[in-house]
Amino acid sequence: MLFAIVDERILHYELHCKDCGVPMRLPKGMIDWLFADPDAQPNHSHAIAVVCRLCKSVDTYSLERNYPDLNPRDPVIFANPNRDTMNGPMLACDEEGCEALVPLLAQWERNSSTRERKADTANWRWGRLLCPLGHPIAKPHWKLL
Repeated sequence: MLFAIVDERILHYELHCKDCGVPMRLPKGMIDWLFADPDAQPNHSHAIAVVCRLCKSVDTYSLERNYPDLNPRDPVIFANPNRDTMNGPMLACDEEGCEALVPLLAQWERNSSTRERKADTANWRWGRLLCPLGHPIAKPHWKLL
């Protein structure tokens, strides 16, 4: 009898929370798709906003390897997708004339309910979110559906 071993690993960006240091594995294919349209990011930056599942801080992370603030502990790795990843709204910069847009991503345990996820969003800590040019991005008026 033969048994097939299925390898479900996919490429992930492994970012580390800027506040608590916990690793956050985000599916690379999902994120690459967000930037597939060249008009999706008018300033050609590959920055994302990510909510830490542990400390709930919302921060900006650059995916560009030559970005000066890139954390050397943030590799691209193969891993099993173990959480549901939401790609939320594109967040706009507050600075007049700046056209930067930053997609918001968050993760939850796969078995968490919509009710639990909605409650979780109330605990997100906003305030340090910046566009790729360093301008502030305010907490959006957005709700998880």
